[in-house]
Amino acid sequence: MVVCSKLYSLCLDHINVLPFQEREGTLRDVQFIANEFWLQDTAVIEHVTLQKGMFCVSLVFSHAGVHMRWLRRAICGYSCQRKATMSAHYMRRQAAKDQRGTLSVSLKKYSLNFN
Repeated sequence: MVVCSKLYSLCLDHINVLPFQEREGTLRDVQFIANEFWLQDTAVIEHVTLQKGMFCVSLVFSHAGVHMRWLRRAICGYSCQRKATMSAHYMRRQAAKDQRGTLSVSLKKYSLNFN
């Protein structure tokens, strides 16, 4: 898709003016912090899957106390499995609040039926 130069310059002008528009923030602007406060007590698990020829990296955040509270976020995709695995490892370490990895989640807590 090609954008004409006039439209592009208008977009840039609008972006440059945005920081100088003083408006008071609302509670809705920071509501996501309260909604995802539980993420500080989560174990982070990296998950690499092969989808459409790409190795997709996603992180699964699972609460250590409440075993049915979890969140999965897709991060990126790689063409090489080795790069995806290495990247997932470092992303997990960066995202984990507990860097030492003492928080753990057991699959036995989940009553899964694969039938």
